[in-house]
Amino acid sequence: METITSRQHEQSPKAGAKAFGTYLRMLRENCYGKGKGKSLRQLARESGISPSVLSRGERGIQDLRKPEYIERLAPHLGVNPSVMKRVASLITSEDIEYFRAINRNFGAGAIDMKGNGASIVLWTKLNREIQKLRTASPETLETLLTFVEFLIAREGLGKDVRTER
Repeated sequence: METITSRQHEQSPKAGAKAFGTYLRMLRENCYGKGKGKSLRQLARESGISPSVLSRGERGIQDLRKPEYIERLAPHLGVNPSVMKRVASLITSEDIEYFRAINRNFGAGAIDMKGNGASIVLWTKLNREIQKLRTASPETLETLLTFVEFLIAREGLGKDVRTER
């Protein structure tokens, strides 16, 4: 099974910084999330990070994936800092192209980050990983299903998705 660290090495540090910067810009400009169309200067004032650093970060010139930046930015973009750190380690240029395609197909503001700003990124990654399990043994699938059922019960989500269609 592929690990997170091996995926992180698939892209260069510069590509990762650029992907994360684009993700931050999408959060900031997103009209649905806590960012609610904030200007770069407004986010800079709220986070205490200079506008020039934020601008360079959004363009991938400066790496904003450092914990000190994430801790300061996350609350003003409606994302839990620990979730944003996870996204910072996972997001790729391929993900950014996927999000841009959504915007092209549905118009500006189409990306609804589901309130916490990371859902679409994490859901996309989860779907990709699940697709790799198509050839897994029945025992592996049964173990995964049991764990998913545990998580659903723990989160109080308990509704059966199959009956909601």
